[in-house]
Amino acid sequence: MRVTGAFKFPSIFVSVAAYCEPHLYLTIHQLFAKATYPQRIHVGLVDQSEQLNPAWLSQFPARKNISYVGVSPVDSRGVSWARSIAFSLYDDQDYLLQIDSHTLFDQGWDELLIQQIQQLTSTHPKPLISTYPPGFRFDEQGRAVADEPLKSDEVFFIERDPGCELSADRAVLLFRVVRKQAAQPEITHLPGFHVAAGFLFTTGELIQQVPYDPYLYFRGEEQSLSLRAHAKGYQVFHPRHNLIPLYHLYKQQGEDCETLHWHPGMDARRQKTFGWLQQRSNERVNALFTPGSNLGVYGIDNPAYLESFCKLSGIDYLGRTTVPVKSS
Repeated sequence: MRVTGAFKFPSIFVSVAAYCEPHLYLTIHQLFAKATYPQRIHVGLVDQSEQLNPAWLSQFPARKNISYVGVSPVDSRGVSWARSIAFSLYDDQDYLLQIDSHTLFDQGWDELLIQQIQQLTSTHPKPLISTYPPGFRFDEQGRAVADEPLKSDEVFFIERDPGCELSADRAVLLFRVVRKQAAQPEITHLPGFHVAAGFLFTTGELIQQVPYDPYLYFRGEEQSLSLRAHAKGYQVFHPRHNLIPLYHLYKQQGEDCETLHWHPGMDARRQKTFGWLQQRSNERVNALFTPGSNLGVYGIDNPAYLESFCKLSGIDYLGRTTVPVKSS
């Protein structure tokens, strides 16, 4: 952390990959408006939409703190590809926050996250705070409101979805949040193994040490980040509900899916379709979790890390069989 002379609040790089996002302005506005030190927030925004460089962006008060890249959704190759471009906009900020483009914030979110990471650094040299955050919705007046205004002291712990199985040629799994009560009230975070791509906070060095794999598509990006961060010495910590200062807009069952990358209307306009992108991504995740595969900077440099990750997660990627996860 670069502190000289008088106190200087650390800088935060916020990675945002948006795809045909109707709530992008809300997210960017909230990001700065709810920060205690908005002048220390820097956004790497990759906007994949039909209307690039929207009018609101040029007039945005913090425009100088936003590095913007616009891409036609027809040319987009998925969320991991877009996040890798966002990572390229990093400029040596102290911390990294990665979010989805439909996110709401609590007041003082920046202070709260930095306080947590500094506290965790006292027990682990490379902590990484992550979980699937609580949700928000729009009320009858069109106002964005949290699904649960009153927060609990339960930890939002990520575990493997028990209904999802490994197979010999498929390593992609699904994950979910389970709410756990910490054994002691002073415990604020529980160690885990899996990161949530829509809420990830750690030091900025992660961007250089664990670069985003642009050849992944959607499912599997979090598994790739989790294993590769583990191989670089990071420890995932899942926070309590009342320490999560942001909210995610989750899609409802039956909701119109035009804002999804694989929508048939948009997919028909692409040279590389959803099926091809997903198949390539699945093969790549399978290779990552297979000893001896060489994915360069997007892989791991020692098979021992895969073995230790299997022990940490309780998932037998090496045997491609399921192993019961021990309760924490």
